[in-house]
Amino acid sequence: MKKITLLLICLQLMSCAFPTYVTQDQKMQSGLDFNNGKWLLNTIDAPYFVSKKLTKIVIEDFNKQLKKDLSYVPLTKGLLLPPNISFNPDRKELTDLKEGTKFDYFINIKAKVVKEEIAAVDYSSHNNLSQEHHNEIVFVLEIYDLNNLEVIYSKTINGSVAIDKNSNNLILAKTTDGLILGAYKKIKKDINKKSL
Repeated sequence: MKKITLLLICLQLMSCAFPTYVTQDQKMQSGLDFNNGKWLLNTIDAPYFVSKKLTKIVIEDFNKQLKKDLSYVPLTKGLLLPPNISFNPDRKELTDLKEGTKFDYFINIKAKVVKEEIAAVDYSSHNNLSQEHHNEIVFVLEIYDLNNLEVIYSKTINGSVAIDKNSNNLILAKTTDGLILGAYKKIKKDINKKSL
């Protein structure tokens, strides 16, 4: 009984800050066809602490959809790639990718932390907040058809969570790493829904 009472008191003193995800733009020529072609995943550009976990999840997810294994740039020999592959590349960049990789499809992912002002558990009254605090990320995933030299899928998601400046409760909030993984899950769900 004492444990339940203590739990109820803790829950009354706590608040949750729920994440918000907003899709900025998207492009999808048609449903993605995972039944043919050779697929290559670029090195994921993400913050260090989430990069390894995100890469593992992405490789596992795409391997489930492909009949062959997804190739990953750091583990694939014989590739000639520029150091940075821009998003929304022009035809020349796509031609260079095709010639340098000999793959049919190329997946490019970037996750960036815009603001990181909140911990996973935060007691904001000790912070003397004069303004709202945020965790905010931007996540971009693009897929290029290197045979037709075009971007066949592009989506950008902004993820954020905020704590009100007048809050003096114990707050549970998503970290930037959690926002990045949440944004990827939303994009993957969209890809699964629209794929052939």
